[in-house]
Amino acid sequence: MESWGSTADNGDGLRSLFLQDVRTAGFAGPGRPCSGSAADKPEAPPAAANAGASSSASQSVGWGGLNIPSEQQSGPRWFGRGNRSKVHRQATAQGRGHARGPADLQTGGEQPCSQPSAFAGPAGRSAQEDVLSVEELVQHIKRLGRAEPLPERVFRALHHLDSRAVALLLKDLSKAALDGRSIELFDALRALPERHLLRPLRDVYTYTATISLCIYQQNVDRAMELLGEMRARGVERNVHTYTALMNVCIKCGKLTTALDIFHNMKAEGCTPNVVTYNTLIDVYGKLGQWDRAVNVLKLMRSEGVLPALRTFNTLIIACNMCNQPREALAVHAELRESGFEANSTTFNALISAYGKLGQLDRVLGVYKDMVWKGLERSVITYSSLISACEKAGRWETALQLFEEMTRDGCQPNTVTYNSLITACGQGAQWERARQVFEQMQGNGCAPDVVTYTALISALERGGQWQLALDAFNQMVQRGCRPDAIVFNAIIDALWQTGVVWAQVKARELFAMAVKQGHFRNERLSPDGRRGELNLHALTAGVAMLSLHGWLADIQHKVATCGDSALPPLLAVVTDAGTASKEQGNFIIKEAVSTLMSFWGAPFRAVQDRTYLGVLEAPGPQLAAWVRSAAFSAQMASLFPGGTAAEQPPASCETLTQQQCGEAFGAVQRFEASHNLVLQNMGLAYLQQRTGLISGLLEKGAALGLKDEVVHDGVLLLDRTASAATQVSQEVLPLVACAALQLAMAQGASPDSPAPSAAQLAEVAGVEAQSLLDMSWRLQQLLHDDTLAISAMRCLKVYLERIGYRHLDRQGIYIMAGLPIMLAVEAMFDMSLLNCRPSIVAAALLYAERRHRGAVPFWPSTLAKMTGYEDLTTPELSCAVRAAQKLCRKVLYPQIYKQQCTNLAAQLQQQQQQQQVVQMQGQMPSSSAAAAAPPVMGRVYSNGGTAAGMNSGMHSGVLVLSGMQLQQVPNLQQQQQGAGVVVTAGVNAGNSSAGHPGQLMHAMSGGLGGLGVSVPSMMGTHGSIDYALLGQLELQQQQHAQQQQQQQQMMGSLPMASSLSGDLSAMLAASRQSSAHTPGLCSPAAASSAFAASAGAAAAAAAAGGGGGFGGVGVAEPAGLRDAGLESIAMSLSLLGINGPTDAALLDAALSR
Repeated sequence: MESWGSTADNGDGLRSLFLQDVRTAGFAGPGRPCSGSAADKPEAPPAAANAGASSSASQSVGWGGLNIPSEQQSGPRWFGRGNRSKVHRQATAQGRGHARGPADLQTGGEQPCSQPSAFAGPAGRSAQEDVLSVEELVQHIKRLGRAEPLPERVFRALHHLDSRAVALLLKDLSKAALDGRSIELFDALRALPERHLLRPLRDVYTYTATISLCIYQQNVDRAMELLGEMRARGVERNVHTYTALMNVCIKCGKLTTALDIFHNMKAEGCTPNVVTYNTLIDVYGKLGQWDRAVNVLKLMRSEGVLPALRTFNTLIIACNMCNQPREALAVHAELRESGFEANSTTFNALISAYGKLGQLDRVLGVYKDMVWKGLERSVITYSSLISACEKAGRWETALQLFEEMTRDGCQPNTVTYNSLITACGQGAQWERARQVFEQMQGNGCAPDVVTYTALISALERGGQWQLALDAFNQMVQRGCRPDAIVFNAIIDALWQTGVVWAQVKARELFAMAVKQGHFRNERLSPDGRRGELNLHALTAGVAMLSLHGWLADIQHKVATCGDSALPPLLAVVTDAGTASKEQGNFIIKEAVSTLMSFWGAPFRAVQDRTYLGVLEAPGPQLAAWVRSAAFSAQMASLFPGGTAAEQPPASCETLTQQQCGEAFGAVQRFEASHNLVLQNMGLAYLQQRTGLISGLLEKGAALGLKDEVVHDGVLLLDRTASAATQVSQEVLPLVACAALQLAMAQGASPDSPAPSAAQLAEVAGVEAQSLLDMSWRLQQLLHDDTLAISAMRCLKVYLERIGYRHLDRQGIYIMAGLPIMLAVEAMFDMSLLNCRPSIVAAALLYAERRHRGAVPFWPSTLAKMTGYEDLTTPELSCAVRAAQKLCRKVLYPQIYKQQCTNLAAQLQQQQQQQQVVQMQGQMPSSSAAAAAPPVMGRVYSNGGTAAGMNSGMHSGVLVLSGMQLQQVPNLQQQQQGAGVVVTAGVNAGNSSAGHPGQLMHAMSGGLGGLGVSVPSMMGTHGSIDYALLGQLELQQQQHAQQQQQQQQMMGSLPMASSLSGDLSAMLAASRQSSAHTPGLCSPAAASSAFAASAGAAAAAAAAGGGGGFGGVGVAEPAGLRDAGLESIAMSLSLLGINGPTDAALLDAALSR
């Protein structure tokens, strides 16, 4: 990236160091020597001397004593820069031939050594043919072929040049893109013997010029070699030589070497000049040592070197590079106090300083001053202005300045375009950023790595991950090698989308980056006892993939080499070092810690002297964990795309984006034209709402309705309660059925027709005509506007957008299982009634992903589609808090984790069976037992008869036992097992209230699934016997202590029991006040919500003939059930295959 802080001593500056008189050095006028001292040259004849003495006035006699033709007197007075006539070249040649001809050298007693003809000198040839100016030599060499060596004529012409002119020739060859020829020419001079005629050309001027040219070749080794050669040959090394070498080191990134050269120069007694100190300030600025750069100014004054305007400018630029804009402004104030007048470089540095402070008004004020003073506005000026607009988030102003730049005729460079693309990207203007990129290429400006990084970031901010991927592929195709910054940008852009296939591609690019040497953050501690994975300096996407790959490597190492292959400790670094000034990525720190805790990994947070955030695990415990099914479940949760089928074509992603966008547009239109009025909802409705929702869930299950249809019916019921002035308690159940009837009609399609009103009436136990009449009244009340789009429907749109349907059964459950559970429970949360359905769905998805450490917490594609990017909005913030409260309920995550573990174990077993089959060369038997379905199946019966229910016979009942869903024919076959029967039968002749015994069944099933023996916990009035619960908790703790003692006696490592912790949390929750919202562990509140006393409910259960089951009374099967039990039931209903399905698309995916 081009730096604004260009050093004061570039190629032109170096020329001023040792070639300031080069334009008058060769033939700077009559009477002046070309090079060397007077002692090295023979004395001029008296005539020539006299002519030289008088030439200053007449300008008619050359230094060689010959007259200059009058028509040439107005020509240029310097050597090598004018198109001179042959007459002038002849006179010059004769003069120089008289001064330094071979005959004169031989008269000095030295005999020329044998040498190639190319270095033979001008003797015996026409002097007119040998004399060439510097420009003519450059043009002559430029016409040579690539493989053609330098001709003799070039070397003969060198006899007529002094060392300063040869130094200029070397630099001009480099400017003409003939660096190879420049090297070839000087290397030929270096190879000459000591007694050669051209040996004097190897002096401080040519060596220093050649050292400075190493900047363009990025060859610091050659520059250091030339300095050593100067020492060996006794060639003078002056301050310009060392300053040039320092600049080479700066341009090659060898900043510490540049400091060493400065100290060596002073040790050799060479006094630095102002240019050297300017270079030293530049070094400290690039090293980030701004305080030392400021001290250089004091050092200069103490040594009697007065700072120049360039000194102050370089110091201001150095402070800007060190992100010290206030120090830069202080230096500018000192510049003004020293009496210097600011130039364009000063104003450019001021623009950069104010831009870093975000003071765009000051930036524009400095720009106006430049215009008023008539100072030159260069590309650096406009690039700094656009960069300041970028930092201030003013992309419109940046575009205006860019247009003004083009009107001023200033050609933008790569840095200008990079700043403009970045400004458009930060303003969420990805289309404009792409237009600027195309304009950049059209103007012949080649994009660099920074350009592609800015473009990829802009496209990612706009949700255009496919275009971002195209930009990356284009960069690679054009031969622009991506660095770690580009890989960080594109991988994070793909990962943050949350889209399954984008994350799959992100893993491919991550593997490419690792292959190229990037992101290798694993290391062993110096003592070899701890292996570390450092994630703090990475983007979230790269960090998650690094963690996934690291854990996979550990699993492979343990499987192939055993536990001993791991070090005693392994650690994941999630935050910066204690002495680091960098700010860590707090998302990574939270996500990794949450992920490990959620899945029960052996990593624990520890205090570390080196890092602020470290998770550490003992090697033996980690080795045991990576063999478990829980580890496989965590790996699938960390990277759900690993369970995906073949990648769909790009058109599929485009179609999904379009369809989901249109669907969410309909959601927005619905929410903009509809709302609830909670104040209009009567007390009777609010008291019975929980029971009404349970009844609708039960009826929807009996009819095999999709989940979203039932949820739409609940929303339509809430709309009715908001519009109705007063509804009696007796009519509310019928109103709820009518709302479900209208929702069924809304959700019907040719492929999935809605059940008839008669079927719903039969399930609900009401007359069909009464149901139709109530449906008509609801239509009239709502003015024929019965549209309802629930949070469940919005949630499925979100899941569809991120591609969950392309995963296998395990992947679908990992991505959709927990949010579906929470969506069912959210219907009972009164605090969410005040939030839009799309907000509720977004909050649920965000909360559950954050609860299990799934990055991104809120995918960028959903943020782009919904516009929900800021959690500080009150409505979204309220919904997120309520959703996080739901996530903290123990049962839902426990069911989710257990089922994920079961699916992972089944997958491992299938893989092992396939390996055995492959080894045996046999096909698997068709009679092999199929894998058990996930615990999200329908737990409702298909509708038993009233007589069967009263006699204890339930058809199609599903039992939750050991966290595995099983189907049994009746209750009698399960009376001896540990578990809970979840009944959903319908008694057409009764609609009594639910019984708290259902809650006991739910808790019994949850605890029984955890392997806990459940005695009777029901009191005489249907309440929980908390004393008995306390005994159960104490027994569980004692059991855990006994297991720990046994493990210690056996010499094994004690493992923390997450079971006892979860049980304690569940039991603690059950002791909470019944004044809370009805939920899983609040039977009293649930009972009051049903407006039925516990005694009446118990009597109704006894009258129903429900027999005992495992010491817990069987719930009355015909009543509305407890909200907590219904939450469990519906949370297990999305992906089941045992009964009626509520998600046709997911069921079709499962059927594959």
